[in-house]
Amino acid sequence: MDIKDKVVIMIPAYNPDEKFLFFLGKLKESGYKKIIVIDDGSVEEKKHFFDEAVENYNCALVSHSINLGQGRAYKSGFNYYLSKTKEEYKDTIGIIQCDCDGQHCIEDVNKCLELLNNNPNKFILGVRNFSDKSIPFRSRFGNKCTTFMFKAFCGLDIEDTQTGLKGIPCSFLPDLMETQGERFEYASSVLLETKRKGIEILQFPIETIYINNNETSHFNPLRDSIRIYSLILKYLLSSISAFVVDIIMYSIFLALFKELYPQTYVIISTYLAKIISCTYTYMVNKKIVFENHSRKMSIAIKFAILCIIQSTLSGFLTNGIVMWLGWNEVLSKIIVDTVLFFVSFKVQDRWVFAKK
Repeated sequence: MDIKDKVVIMIPAYNPDEKFLFFLGKLKESGYKKIIVIDDGSVEEKKHFFDEAVENYNCALVSHSINLGQGRAYKSGFNYYLSKTKEEYKDTIGIIQCDCDGQHCIEDVNKCLELLNNNPNKFILGVRNFSDKSIPFRSRFGNKCTTFMFKAFCGLDIEDTQTGLKGIPCSFLPDLMETQGERFEYASSVLLETKRKGIEILQFPIETIYINNNETSHFNPLRDSIRIYSLILKYLLSSISAFVVDIIMYSIFLALFKELYPQTYVIISTYLAKIISCTYTYMVNKKIVFENHSRKMSIAIKFAILCIIQSTLSGFLTNGIVMWLGWNEVLSKIIVDTVLFFVSFKVQDRWVFAKK
């Protein structure tokens, strides 16, 4: 069996141009026979490109009547592939996901296939070199910001978070069907899902090709960056509001207990304030940030354990700073809780609200 028959190429497209057909021609010349293209609600004037893909390149076509976004297009393609795994795709090991705008060279597609074939349980990423000054500024800047955020908040050291070239094992696709995100933010959610599922990410360098400064990209720097960072932004907003509640209650309890318990008033105030702020945080993070609607008591128990540990660390570390260094009680708490903020995010994402 030819190695190229072991994968299905999947290409989502929205209002493609001639580069789409050129890339399909290169794939066909290279020996790829199983190709799925997704028309994500393209305008009528662009429909002929998909007709040619079916007639001249023997592609399977999945269509959206309106534009639903990159994430939804991927999910529709995954669903079509999974529905055919007992038929024409029964001997395949997974999908090679590609962009439609001519950014991938066939040699890199072949390399992605080789790595997926040799590592059938790993998630393969073709990563661009963003130190290359020929890459448009918005792409370089956006990727550097996203890379930093993922490493700082999620512990994922990804060189290219928005790459369109991926090798995805068949066994991982059902999980990706349920991963949140409908548009450009979906790529970020997929990376977080690999972390939750313990799937190893294998990265390899690819050639960086930008045609006419990537002017055909449908990526909106402001709108889509907000979507990409949505999980982290929601957590930041949740944490800032909870932090305000915590500091206000902490200050009130300090005033109440400072004279009564001069040796332990900082610790007592910390615990009481945390009970209130943690209750607020749990409700917001569970339903809005991590979107875990499970009613399992284990989630509440895990969060309670996290809050107890976090409160204890916050109380004793803050008390130590106040007693040993003589710093202001509120300032000391702000410093300590800022450090604990990053740790708490990772614990909540990977343990408390993780979707098993």
